[in-house]
Amino acid sequence: LSRLRAGKWSFTPELNAAEDVVGAAIRQCAALEHSGSIVARLDESAPALYGTFDFVQTLRILVNLIENALRFTPDGETVALGAYRDGPDLVFTVSDRGPGIAESERERVFDAFYRPEGSIADRGRAGIGLAIARSLAGEQHGWLTHHPRDGGGSVFELRLPAADVDERELGES
Repeated sequence: LSRLRAGKWSFTPELNAAEDVVGAAIRQCAALEHSGSIVARLDESAPALYGTFDFVQTLRILVNLIENALRFTPDGETVALGAYRDGPDLVFTVSDRGPGIAESERERVFDAFYRPEGSIADRGRAGIGLAIARSLAGEQHGWLTHHPRDGGGSVFELRLPAADVDERELGES
């Protein structure tokens, strides 16, 4: 986190397809317990979604969000990973059916080392994952937020710059 805040991480924003980073995140989480509970929610009938972002750093954000969601998702429930276009933003969502986050805690969970009152400390975890994820999003001119999920649980939303792409031009290069 200190290296990130000091500007010691490199970022290479490039044109990337949303489905590529979503697929890579699911593959990277495949070895995790309950990984069969991850589902991708992409509208396959819609045009492909593109953005200008650093693939590796965005993958790091999504994997962190998926790992967190899997830890809090009850057996038999799924973690949904989605992407859609919202005006100038390419939006990635990670949704779970865990206990959710109290309204008073929704911003504080992004603070380094913060743990909600009454929560049990995770062994081997420093409590900096969401702080790093939000910083990585900001370095890419994006933003990471939390919203309650209808019916219970959490939705983490990563917004990055979208890109308009003529797919015919991609095939020519």
